[in-house]
Amino acid sequence: MSGLKNFLRTQSRNFRVITIRGLFANFAGGLTQNYTSIYVVELGADPVELGSLRSIGDLFNVFLSAPTGWLADRYGLKKLYILGLILEALVPLGYALSWNWQMLVVPLIFFSMTMVITYPIQRILLANALKREDRATGFGIFSSISQIPLIFAPIIAGVIVTWLGGISATAIQPLYWISFIILSLTLIFVYRGLEEPKAKLTEFEGGFLKGFLELARRKEFRKWLMIEVLGSFTFGSTMPFIMVYAVEVKGADAMILGFMGSALNIVSILTSIPVGRIGDRIGRKKTILLLRPALYASYLLLVAAPSPEILILSFALRGVLWSTSNVWMTMQLEIVPADQRGRWVGTINTLRSIVRVPAPIIGGLLWTYIDPSVPFIMLVLIDLLIRMPILSTIPETLRRS
Repeated sequence: MSGLKNFLRTQSRNFRVITIRGLFANFAGGLTQNYTSIYVVELGADPVELGSLRSIGDLFNVFLSAPTGWLADRYGLKKLYILGLILEALVPLGYALSWNWQMLVVPLIFFSMTMVITYPIQRILLANALKREDRATGFGIFSSISQIPLIFAPIIAGVIVTWLGGISATAIQPLYWISFIILSLTLIFVYRGLEEPKAKLTEFEGGFLKGFLELARRKEFRKWLMIEVLGSFTFGSTMPFIMVYAVEVKGADAMILGFMGSALNIVSILTSIPVGRIGDRIGRKKTILLLRPALYASYLLLVAAPSPEILILSFALRGVLWSTSNVWMTMQLEIVPADQRGRWVGTINTLRSIVRVPAPIIGGLLWTYIDPSVPFIMLVLIDLLIRMPILSTIPETLRRS
């Protein structure tokens, strides 16, 4: 504990501001995270329509991702981060104001925009605020602290939904109003407390398109982009359907969903710092490969669960994957020099957005016309047989100058 206090005491103001912001934002997100897809279905959408909604949002990101990274390098991180936080607050507001599933296209567009602005910029801000030898540990500490509210937020949401009559659009809607109020307050806090990083901004004579092409020339960059593209497709084809699968196929109720979310977050919080330290000690790549079986076990257990209660164990294993994501993000940012991170993140998000457009629709079609478990099994096979073998050929970034 004293080591943690010393670490936090020596970090920059931005690290502390973003960590505090993460505490409140994760509580707001934890209230609704298990119910978004269920809310869409409760408003009348079928699995294919649910996938189509996500695809529309991702289509906007195809045109937004690359210029966002370029603008971050060119004009500064704080302005774009604040813009992302505004969009993030509008997401639950849009859900709360919708009375049919077609109206949800607007908040889903805002959500997709948030994913390519807020969180990539936040990762760059954190990476710039941490020393290389402490970076994976720092990401792990940020993750552990900021995720503490996620232990109890899903259970609180489950209690609220149960108290209001069980899973229905009417019972879920108040969660979005609460989330909107909290995110609005955190926006004000960050606007007043965050400092613009002192790193120099980069001039690009050819604009973001030229930077995009320059980054694709190196072989290891192309390999990483392939990993990201395949991951975006497989996760995009499953994410909208996990909670719907838990409810409609496995029979989970609101309290089971709450305990699933809490189990995931407890494990993630407990393992984020140790996993970060491992990443700083033995390397980013080895850590990712070492812990990857937890992902496969989680999805296979989701499919094979004989009762809803087993889903809690499945999500506990997903918590290990979440803690590993801190090491993943560290390696992702270390591949390029610090002054190119905006362009790099923009490049990644552009390609990821392109493949995410058809992914949810394909997932919905597989669910409807073959079997609801097929998207999850497909994810495991592609990750195990293609993505991780490619990752094993990319040089380690821990001690790269």
